[in-house]
Amino acid sequence: MSKIKVENNFIWIILAAIRIYSSNFLRISSYMLFPVLGQVLGLLLVFCLAGVFSAYLPELAAKNPAFNSIPTVMLSIILITIPGLLIFIKAFWEYLVVYGAMNSVTQGFLETGKIYDYPAHKATVTQNALSFIALWVLYSIFVSLGIIPLLWVPVAVFFVYFVLVFQVFSFEQNITPVDYFTRSFTLIRGNFIRTVLIMFIIGIFTHVIFVQGFSVLFDFTRITQFLGSLFESTIVELVPIDEINNIISTINELIINITHNATVQMDLITPAKVSAFFIYQVIAFLVISFTLPLRSITWALWYKALKEVELKKSNKENKKTVRKLSKEVLDRASRKHND
Repeated sequence: MSKIKVENNFIWIILAAIRIYSSNFLRISSYMLFPVLGQVLGLLLVFCLAGVFSAYLPELAAKNPAFNSIPTVMLSIILITIPGLLIFIKAFWEYLVVYGAMNSVTQGFLETGKIYDYPAHKATVTQNALSFIALWVLYSIFVSLGIIPLLWVPVAVFFVYFVLVFQVFSFEQNITPVDYFTRSFTLIRGNFIRTVLIMFIIGIFTHVIFVQGFSVLFDFTRITQFLGSLFESTIVELVPIDEINNIISTINELIINITHNATVQMDLITPAKVSAFFIYQVIAFLVISFTLPLRSITWALWYKALKEVELKKSNKENKKTVRKLSKEVLDRASRKHND
């Protein structure tokens, strides 16, 4: 199949990314099974094993005085949760790798019209694991600055400028992790608004529309109701609902005393509400995680488009330079001939 030409049009970028993702949904989703479900399984193991240990701790302490020691209890919890933590860490690493590997997958699709040989695409990341880890560390430090209220605006702005750092990692060689940020900034410069529009539209799709759609589907098929019945009894044991409601009631009294308005109050929580909230968060996590490749494909296409514009501009400037030098040479030759 002939090579697909990337267009420098943000609408085309979005539609092309959705088409590539949807037409290869099953194959791409298979890459995400362990990275996503492995994280869920790892966390479930951690909390379930820790919960079982906590439930039986009084009995263990009665039989063995060593379990009355805080260091012994902490060491036991650490040892018990290691399997779950290892599964979670492995799955999370694979999750990060997928985001980088999808750049190579997109490149392969543009050249062949097919998606195949994922291990080879994955190797483009794992063979440069140290640089990839360094990039994630720098990126995490940058994002973490967003917790400081005074930095919200600058972090949000630079978040847009740095959105292509992982594409730069995949497509450009022999540069440092810091250069990934400067190259992304250079590519986005002059294309800020269009980048924000792409980010907004894809974000609406993956974080709102798809999440709400699957939430409605779960409600319609009564999966939410089934899961709720399973979680409610666990939530009663794990969440101090009565204590939280006492705090909410105190806050409501303060609000009434200050505003003299009884209609402005916080609702008390119930096991059903907590369960529904938890299930919605799980659905949101699964949907957003499984659509990670869609976001990676989108930014890979946008990188390709902006890189093509950069190359054309560079070639145009080179031609101007050549013509200018040629003109100067001819002028010097003409003056020498006249002399």
